Amino acid sequence: MAAVTKNLAFGITASTSFEPPFLLAKRFSTLDHLTKGRIGWNIVTSWKKSAFKAIGLDNPIEHDQRYEQADEYLRVLYKCVALSLPFPCPPPRFPRDRLTDENRLWNASWTPSAIRLNPSSDTYTDPSQVRQINHQGKYFSLSTPHIVPPSPQRTPFLFQAGTSSAGSEFATTHAEAVFVSSHSPSVLAPKVAKLRQLAKEKGRDPSSLKVFATFTPIIGRTEEEAQAKYQEARKNASVIGGLVLFSGWTGIDISQFEDLDQEISASDSKEKNKILSILDNFTTPSEEVPRWTPRVVAERAAIGGLGPVAVGTAEKVADEMERWVREADVDGFNVAYVTTPGTFEEVVDLLVPELRKRGIYKEEVEEEAWTAREKVYGRGQKELRDDHVGRKYDWDVYVEEEPYRAEEVATKQKVEA
Repeated sequence: MAAVTKNLAFGITASTSFEPPFLLAKRFSTLDHLTKGRIGWNIVTSWKKSAFKAIGLDNPIEHDQRYEQADEYLRVLYKCVALSLPFPCPPPRFPRDRLTDENRLWNASWTPSAIRLNPSSDTYTDPSQVRQINHQGKYFSLSTPHIVPPSPQRTPFLFQAGTSSAGSEFATTHAEAVFVSSHSPSVLAPKVAKLRQLAKEKGRDPSSLKVFATFTPIIGRTEEEAQAKYQEARKNASVIGGLVLFSGWTGIDISQFEDLDQEISASDSKEKNKILSILDNFTTPSEEVPRWTPRVVAERAAIGGLGPVAVGTAEKVADEMERWVREADVDGFNVAYVTTPGTFEEVVDLLVPELRKRGIYKEEVEEEAWTAREKVYGRGQKELRDDHVGRKYDWDVYVEEEPYRAEEVATKQKVEA
């Protein structure tokens, strides 16, 4: 896809629970080179019991611990991408239970001038400008340089989803863009405000944390055409499939409800492994959804899933998007589809022209391609912003941390207790 496009950026989902940091760092650096800087990473920690069993672990890592591990994972990556050499990186110790403050691969391993291409002397790099990363953390241990030279962005543009306490801490530390979901802007607004406040407390510009809300448009050239599409979608939607998704996300066994109009609450969730932000999304009442019941969930989850469904003309859908921007303080939307390519054709042919007419969508694409990060922050901002934690691992400022010693940490925690 990158070979036949110039301006399209690609966001790829990869889990911090299932792959050694070195391999992921190498793959994303390679993709960033091949796409000339058009790569983003949607960081997930994974929660499904079946997925963990598939890789040989009986149970998922506990919710907050997954984010602690992911934090260390990111810090390892920042280190590796800055300091690279052609040697393998040993895999992390399993089970992974340590990840919090080591990011070396992308930012600390190579200097910007490490490449010394000289065929006559058979030279590729200046070894003195490529540094080995020695990381011994709670969850990961490695001793290696990054084996890929600095890519256009060094670090892929970083997406993340999750507004639980642990997820919010992780997002406001590492993410540049956060995916959020809610069926009501009034419910979402305080969550967005919290994210921006946490980012500010960490020394980041709160407006630099871009928030994208789930949004499903069903658009017609007339209101009647849009409503007909919506009714057709409802007729073909899998209600059972929607309820199964809901049960998996929230840990609420919906099959145990005999009354379809019985109110659902967070206390109905009996499963430890669940997505806390989605549980909150489907149990918090709002003006749009005063009561959550199995019947309401079936209708909401079957079409649109985690967010609102906007049905109508391009003008009406654009009005709804502007309302969410205004009331929830989101920066953009994670557009979901009802049919493919149908929904995307409606967005391109009907919605985008309306948004351009209002001056809220870019008029044209410039000839010179932009990196994924420049699309968000503007021309010239190819690498992480200066207020991002990853910049602490740059070659000229990074200082190797002391190895993690479990005994010392346990003693300290005992004393503090």
